[in-house]
Amino acid sequence: MKTSALAAGLKAAAGHPLPATVKTTKANNTARTVLIGAHYQPEVRRALLLVQAEPENTGKNLKKLLGEAINDLCVKYGKPQPYTGED
Repeated sequence: MKTSALAAGLKAAAGHPLPATVKTTKANNTARTVLIGAHYQPEVRRALLLVQAEPENTGKNLKKLLGEAINDLCVKYGKPQPYTGED
């Protein structure tokens, strides 16, 4: 039975070793991306645009800002920070 990427990730997070069928090389991680999304009220989008417009965020796109937010959430719950800032 082939292990799904989600199952492998959950096992890795729980401290179990990854099966040999899942590659964890840096090249493999940067070559693939996954879409993470949700539907929110329009006010959420406006708030994100306001954050993006702040002078200290010059040059940061929405992907980078959401990556920072995901890392902050992971810190709050004591999890590894997955976003590295690489596009």
